[in-house]
Amino acid sequence: MALQTPINPTPPASQPLLQWAEYWYPISWQCVLAAGVVTALGACVMVAFLVLQWRTASIREMQAAWLATNLEAQTAQARKDTAEALERAADLDREAASLHRRNLSLAELVQPRQLTGEQAHAFTQALSPYSGRSVILWSYGLDLEGGALAEQIRETLIGAHVVVVNNIGQLSSAERPRVGVLIAGADKHLVGALHDNLHAIGGMDAAVVELASAEAAEAVPAEIFIGVKPPPQQKEVAERAAFVDRAAVAALPIP
Repeated sequence: MALQTPINPTPPASQPLLQWAEYWYPISWQCVLAAGVVTALGACVMVAFLVLQWRTASIREMQAAWLATNLEAQTAQARKDTAEALERAADLDREAASLHRRNLSLAELVQPRQLTGEQAHAFTQALSPYSGRSVILWSYGLDLEGGALAEQIRETLIGAHVVVVNNIGQLSSAERPRVGVLIAGADKHLVGALHDNLHAIGGMDAAVVELASAEAAEAVPAEIFIGVKPPPQQKEVAERAAFVDRAAVAALPIP
């Protein structure tokens, strides 16, 4: 006897439910397809924006690197300009210092040799112990500056009661003129006092002329020769070279 499947007379879904499913099935399928398309488009858009983000970041990095390089170059140029400016400033300072020295030398060159009131008083007091001694004063006839200094020295010596033989303006400049203040004589103490006090005064450039024994025997107690004023750069040379001709000094006439 064959088995027979029983037939269920009742359908699994009612007619209205079946109609609802038949209606919404195509619609839901279309929505699924549309959602997939939208998802795919979103993924493509996201990839596009990721590529755009990478590109813009690369451009920004390139711009930042260019700005950094440009800033470094500007900084290096600024440092170079600063160094050059400092070097120019140093050159200007050196030139100013050189001009200042030249101005001082020029001022010293044109400034006449003279005794201040205090120096003249101190000179007179220092020579007072040599009262009654004789000193001969010499200067060049055409040297007005030297003559004025010789007059000042003469007045200070007279104030110390030193006997002054006035030969101011009696020297001739036919020979090589003597430079600075030269002191010679047989009285070593008087010569030393004259030298020490005149040499202590700035700008005098006083020097002692050492006489030989034969010359000293015939020499007067002291003589002061007011030579021409030495240039500033020749002061040290003048102290050593202005009185080398001792024979000429000794040959000057003694009144």
